[in-house]
Amino acid sequence: MKKIGITGGSGLIGKLLIKELKKKKISFSLFKKNIIFKKNIIDWLSKNDKIEYIFHFAAYSSAINSNRNKVKAYNTNVVGTENLINAINLKKKKIIIFFSSTSHVYDFSNKPIKENYKIKPSSFYGKTKFLAEKKFSNKKYKYHKYFIARIFSIYHTKQKKPFLYPAIKSKLKKLKSDKIYIKGANNIRDFLNANKLVKIILRIFDKKLTGIYNIGSGKGISVKEFINNYINKKVIIVNNEKSNSLIADITKLKKKLI
Repeated sequence: MKKIGITGGSGLIGKLLIKELKKKKISFSLFKKNIIFKKNIIDWLSKNDKIEYIFHFAAYSSAINSNRNKVKAYNTNVVGTENLINAINLKKKKIIIFFSSTSHVYDFSNKPIKENYKIKPSSFYGKTKFLAEKKFSNKKYKYHKYFIARIFSIYHTKQKKPFLYPAIKSKLKKLKSDKIYIKGANNIRDFLNANKLVKIILRIFDKKLTGIYNIGSGKGISVKEFINNYINKKVIIVNNEKSNSLIADITKLKKKLI
């Protein structure tokens, strides 16, 4: 029986996906070792030779964490991804890889962003994800196919700091006033609930799609509005900074999932 492989199963999206796979009684194998060592991946694939699809979530995630430890971020996000691709091709296994990338690879835009929009990472995290993306199209690798998911902002009640949703909730708990200053409060972002993201990912898996696609809600909302709409505490947010915008154009994916 064919099955699924998962890297980064201890992260939020990995955990939510595993929960859904168990509900559907779909067989999977978790990669639990350090991805920066290629031998670990080769051993894993050898023991799980029926894997035909891999969800690659293993990453040093968030712009804040990646900027604090650039070496670890690069090794995990770029070297780790190349190790996975390399191991698959060394084993001559025909596998589709779902790669969890990010909207951080794009330049800011006042209009919804299509997949062919200008690449200009705004953070070191975005740079590592784009460098990882480029590994998939290397012509020396012949056996894998890939789906690159440029995921925009996500939120979930079980998300952990330093991501926006839990960081703001933590900050508001300590608030003694009805006013709060938040950096970037005027920025426009495309927020998608992580549970909905996982449902979209499963539809992508079912159709065995390949290529580069945006995943988001397709709608923009300011960080200020998001806080007042999705966090159960109304506050006056003080912020006079200029805003920037990252909104997904999801036309390409919607056409495939109809």
